[in-house]
Amino acid sequence: MFVLNRFNYIFIIFSSLLISRIISNYFFNISLDEKWINSLWQHIDIILLKERFISSILFFHAQPPLWNIILGIGSKLDGLISVSFYLSFFNFILTMVILYCSHQILKNLLFKKHHSLIILFLLVICSPSILFYEKFASYSHFTCVLLFLIKLNFLKIYKKYKIKYELYIYLFSTFAILTWSAYIIYFNLLIFFLLVPLIIKQKRFNKSLLIFLIFFILGSLPSLKNKILFDIFANSSWTGLNASQSVGYDRKNWPLCSFNNDNIKEYNKVIKKSLKNKEYLNEAFLNDGNFNDLGYIFKSKSCNKKAKDYLISNFKEISKNKIQRFVSVHAHLSFDFAFKPKNWKKNFSFLEEINQNNIFKIIIFLFFITNYIFYTFISSVALVKKKKSFAEYFLIINLFLYSYLIIVSFYGSTWEQERMRYSGYSFIFISISILIKEILSKINNQKLQKW
Repeated sequence: MFVLNRFNYIFIIFSSLLISRIISNYFFNISLDEKWINSLWQHIDIILLKERFISSILFFHAQPPLWNIILGIGSKLDGLISVSFYLSFFNFILTMVILYCSHQILKNLLFKKHHSLIILFLLVICSPSILFYEKFASYSHFTCVLLFLIKLNFLKIYKKYKIKYELYIYLFSTFAILTWSAYIIYFNLLIFFLLVPLIIKQKRFNKSLLIFLIFFILGSLPSLKNKILFDIFANSSWTGLNASQSVGYDRKNWPLCSFNNDNIKEYNKVIKKSLKNKEYLNEAFLNDGNFNDLGYIFKSKSCNKKAKDYLISNFKEISKNKIQRFVSVHAHLSFDFAFKPKNWKKNFSFLEEINQNNIFKIIIFLFFITNYIFYTFISSVALVKKKKSFAEYFLIINLFLYSYLIIVSFYGSTWEQERMRYSGYSFIFISISILIKEILSKINNQKLQKW
């Protein structure tokens, strides 16, 4: 009889992941498409990163810098390995981290080993979404991993307090802030709020407040740098442009609040004049008419307040559009995204076709809504309890973190919510796992009653 001990369990999990990737890489030829490395607006040109790493990161104001620092490290290794291979390997390691976090979450929630194996195989190893973003040269897979790590450490810290868990939570949340502009610098305030019940219980308010302040400052460093150099306090100078795109402000008068580079030279001159034509403003990286041009700072500043005012005055109508978009997005799996890995459309055409099938859309939508209703119910029950277990705190925290992502992605963007939702794949994994556990528990109880 086969015994599922710890060694067998780990061997099956990681060998299954390895075999699945050998099949996807060498049988289906799914690989990272290197053309997206320089084609995405969030990326600094690889040659610039290789030749002028420090200055390009310093003068990069369009986005938070961490993902481009990771790209920059890859550019420095270009003589040994290609950047595409570096990113592919890096993303595969991230998938292994997702697998580890998923296993740890199930273990801490007391799932049986054979149930965990099935869940990990279906929801991680064979997940088309995870494979898709593993083979994409964007920060999506990285942010997905960061949220897995944040949630795992929340689970552990509420189970048994250790200062290392608190530091890990803030470290990974700060990495998220430094990677994707959706996680604004105030995201760490939410993290602090979610730790408050534990802080009160442990009677360590001053120490925890100090930790929060240290990481809040670390997460704000790009904003402070941008304020000093460009007089804009934000980790991403696209804040106003993203807001305008999201709420629909000024669409009749494009291109002021669009990402088009019309009149960018004139806007560039205005910013230079307002900054007293300082010498560093003549850097080629700031004057090439591309996404990091100084002119985009003018566009963003000009549109920021107007977009917010437009949202407030048209909140009902905009919310109606967002709900429609929410329904539409949840009728697709998250690999419904324009930038495909190599050979994805050719060899996984059945996935693309089924993802656009109307009957499948209805099934997926019902799946998500059922999952959301179930999870909201169980976390709401946990929320009203006076005495909560560590698992109940974890349920509530998971809901708060996912709600933040959904609200920001829908109200802060016009499109790409499928990709953004993938960053919260940890929520989907946790909620489905708990649903499966509940179903299996009821089946077992019915069997016992029959006996």
